[in-house]
Amino acid sequence: MKFGREYQATLQQEQYPQHWIQSSISYRQLKKCIRKIQAELSQLGLDAEAVDHLLSSIGPACSRTAPVAARDISNFKPKLVFLIRVQGGELVDATLSPRTKEMLQRLVGASSTFETGIAPMELQPQSLEELQNWRCSTKSHDSVRAPTTEKSGDPQFVRVEVPLKNNDEFFHILQHGLSGLNALHGQEKTALSQEISDLAKVVSRLAKPIKGMQRTDLYAWRAIFNLYLESNVFFSTNENESFTRSPAQVQRQLQVFSNRLDELQESNMIILRDSKVALRRFLLVNANLLRVLKFQQLNMRAAGKILKSK
Repeated sequence: MKFGREYQATLQQEQYPQHWIQSSISYRQLKKCIRKIQAELSQLGLDAEAVDHLLSSIGPACSRTAPVAARDISNFKPKLVFLIRVQGGELVDATLSPRTKEMLQRLVGASSTFETGIAPMELQPQSLEELQNWRCSTKSHDSVRAPTTEKSGDPQFVRVEVPLKNNDEFFHILQHGLSGLNALHGQEKTALSQEISDLAKVVSRLAKPIKGMQRTDLYAWRAIFNLYLESNVFFSTNENESFTRSPAQVQRQLQVFSNRLDELQESNMIILRDSKVALRRFLLVNANLLRVLKFQQLNMRAAGKILKSK
């Protein structure tokens, strides 16, 4: 089964709330955008092989991704920026396909077609490293010029910008999905924190020994929390395991705790009726937290597959 179908089926099978589903990553829409982007690039003569070649020419120094602070990208306009090496009016790079070379040659000679046009930039061949450093340090939205020399006959580096309409739609949908997930995370965190705080007050009252009161569940709750800690539901204290658990591991350990809890309940250790109600609330909190983790993992997988798509 393709991931798109698996993704939609899982959203329905897990019976997530409707507002959760509405906040999830729009996987199908993003895949459609990617196909549109591929078609748009193909019309420019930039198939996957050509794009990979152009990216590989940037070099490892430029391939690193620097941390970027969260920002509003609603006005972000994606575009391709080329620094094309030409000599005598012809492209120097002979490793590109004829169609791609023809497209790039056309861009060099048709500056009026694009937003910012082209800016011829002369550079001595021995200064290619200088150009590489300049490309890495320059932001795409800056008004820039490469180092120039007056020596005639040297290769020129022409800067060409190509606006990408379908990329704009892609980033808009992706930002909307990520913003929705972030807001949902905050809401669920607040709700779970409040429920845990309220439950802690109830358990504290039920387990508190009171003078003259014979019926108390102090030892029952002590035994329950001991079982819970020993089960390592959400975190592992084993040196051979990762500290945080995956949703599948959490579900397995939660079942282990539930089975041991059944044995405790059969011993009639829990006396007060309110303690039994509180225990059900405690189990529900764990189940809800597990559901949040599953939903988060599913959306992380969807986003990861989208970003790795070609």
